[in-house]
Amino acid sequence: MLSTAQTKLLAIMQMGDLGAAEAEKTEETLALLKILAISQADVDAGRVHTMDEVIEAIRAKRAPNSTASFPV
Repeated sequence: MLSTAQTKLLAIMQMGDLGAAEAEKTEETLALLKILAISQADVDAGRVHTMDEVIEAIRAKRAPNSTASFPV
């Protein structure tokens, strides 16, 4: 299902008021906004790790017979 912004973009593109380059830029902007919204939801839900935790988990995963503190 298309979002309201995507529907408006599609309508503008169909009417020919928006060039291909501008349409692509708008689509990329919408995609980045979606990524930011998903990232913020992860932060709000506590689904985050410090950089040290991530590095430790990667090192543990690479070491033989070790388990990481969280799945990588």
